[in-house]
Amino acid sequence: MTNRIVFEHTVEALFIRGLGERVTPELKSRLRDEGLDLDRKLLPGYPQERFTRWLQCSARSLHPDTSEEDALCWLGERLVDGYKETAVGSALFGVLRLLGPRRMLERTQKNFRSGNSYTEVRTTLLGEREMELWMNELDIARHFTRGTMLAGMRACGAKEPRIDVLRHDTDGTTYRVRWSA
Repeated sequence: MTNRIVFEHTVEALFIRGLGERVTPELKSRLRDEGLDLDRKLLPGYPQERFTRWLQCSARSLHPDTSEEDALCWLGERLVDGYKETAVGSALFGVLRLLGPRRMLERTQKNFRSGNSYTEVRTTLLGEREMELWMNELDIARHFTRGTMLAGMRACGAKEPRIDVLRHDTDGTTYRVRWSA
């Protein structure tokens, strides 16, 4: 497997902008122990495995009474909230609003690649407002990705978006994405 890198502005979007004041001193300390010091200048990129550990740590800390899947999905939505505030994200979401849900989904790989070095996507149109997306998401981060896609769908004008994890294996995760007019 090639190096999977999550870029600086993605880390900034989630942990600094999206979560902001929700990052308690205890969580900040736990993240520092796992290699993310939010009091220092961020590095240009971080290994995806480390980013996934930060997601797990944050999910447990911020939503201890929620399932890990739901807590990770919530974090994915916060990433989008924060990403819209970054220079890269602001430009990206300006374009996505113009594209609408279907065209946004068709360019999911390009969208995700603005935040990491590794995402691969295959899309299959199932109907006017329904698609399957296969992504090379290999671990529990698939639930985080589900949250980012939900928030992204809302941001580009999709009504009542629904994203389900259909299956996952050693190659990736398949999602079913639906929305109303």
